[in-house]
Amino acid sequence: MSLYPPIEPFMSDFLQVSSLHSIYFEQCGKKDGYPILFLHGGPGGGCQLRDRRFFDPSFFRIILFDQRGAGRSRPHACLEANTTWDLVADIEKLRERLGISKWAVFGGSWGSTLALAYAETHPDHVTSLTLRGIFTLRRAELLWFYQEGASFIMPDYWEEYLAPIPPDERQDLMRAYYRRLIGPDTGEKLRCAKAWSTWECATAKLYVDAKNVQRGSDPQWALAFARIECKVISKIIARIYTSCCTYIEGRYDLVCPMRTCWDLHKQFPEADIIIVDDNGHSSSEPGIERELVLACNRLRDDLARSQFPSTPTYAPTHATVIPTWSSPASTRPPTTASSVKQQEYTLPSTPSSRVSTARRQDASPYLENVLHKRPLQPPGGVSHNIFG
Repeated sequence: MSLYPPIEPFMSDFLQVSSLHSIYFEQCGKKDGYPILFLHGGPGGGCQLRDRRFFDPSFFRIILFDQRGAGRSRPHACLEANTTWDLVADIEKLRERLGISKWAVFGGSWGSTLALAYAETHPDHVTSLTLRGIFTLRRAELLWFYQEGASFIMPDYWEEYLAPIPPDERQDLMRAYYRRLIGPDTGEKLRCAKAWSTWECATAKLYVDAKNVQRGSDPQWALAFARIECKVISKIIARIYTSCCTYIEGRYDLVCPMRTCWDLHKQFPEADIIIVDDNGHSSSEPGIERELVLACNRLRDDLARSQFPSTPTYAPTHATVIPTWSSPASTRPPTTASSVKQQEYTLPSTPSSRVSTARRQDASPYLENVLHKRPLQPPGGVSHNIFG
C-alpha cells in the first residue's frame, strides 16, 4: 500500500506562539474530517510535502506544523525559548486556535518524543498515538548514536562525523558539537551542521540512500536540524493512556534502536507493536511507509465505526490479526474505504506472523500484541564502494 496522492492545503497560516516565535501550520484533507496531528522529526527537521500523504484525505482533517526554528517557522534555526515543553505548549495553542477538542497524534523519531510528551501532559485531548522510530532521549540512546554504538556499524560515515572535532575533544562529541553549533564562527558552525546532519541522513535507512545523504549538505536545512537537535536535552517518561496506540519500528533502525520501542511496549503492553524486519529508521522506506499508511487506515475505520456504529469496517481493527497478503485476491477485504486506489505490494508467502502466547504457557506477556512484517525485498541489496 503506497502513500495517498499529493494534496494541497485548504488553509495555511502562521501562529504567534511567543514574542519571538511564529510557527507555520497548514490543514489538508477534509475540512470537517477527524483531526489528526502530524509531528515531524529532528528536532529541527520541518515538514515535507510527502508528510501529508499518510492519511486518507476523504476522512481526516490533516494538521501539520513546523516546530520552532524549523522549516518555514520564524526565526529560522533559533535556539532561544526552544525546548521540549515550549513545543508541547505550542501544540496546545494550535489546538485551541483550530477549535479542536480531541485529536489523533502521529509522530516519528523526534516526533514520537514530542507526541509522548504532549500525550502525557494533555491526555484528555489525545484519542490515539501512532508512533514510528520511537525516541525518548535517554542517555543510553544518545550515547549509542552520537558517541559509540552505531559507529561500529557505519564506520565509514562515522569518520565524516568525527572530522570537525579535534581528537582531544572526542570523549564527549555531543558537547563538542554543541559548542561549535552555537559559537560565533559561521564557517565552523556550518561545517559542523553539515557533518552532524549527514551522519543522521546516512544512517536513516537500511540501505544508504545517496540522495538522503546529500540532503545533509543543504546549509539551510542542516543548520536548523543540527542546532536544534543538538540543543534539545530532555527525558520523557512514557506512561500514556489513550484509546489506542500503535508503534511501528524497523528492525535495523540505527538512529532510534528498537530497544526503546520495546521498553515503551513493556510499559504499555496494550499497544500494538509492528516490527518491519527489513527496514531501518526512515518513514520513506517501503515497509515502514506501508505500515504507517495501513495503521492510519485502521485508525480511520475504528473511528468511523465508533462514530457511526452501523458503518461497515473495511480494514482489520487494532485487536485483529492482519490477513495474510498472499491469500487469493477474491478473499481479501478492501484495503480502504475511500475512492483512492492504493498500490498493493507482492510479498513472500509468509509476510507476517503475530506472536501469540497461546502457543506457550510460559511466554512473555509482552509478546501478545507483536506483529512481525516479513521482508518486502529479496535478500541482498545494492553495495557501494567507499573508495570511490
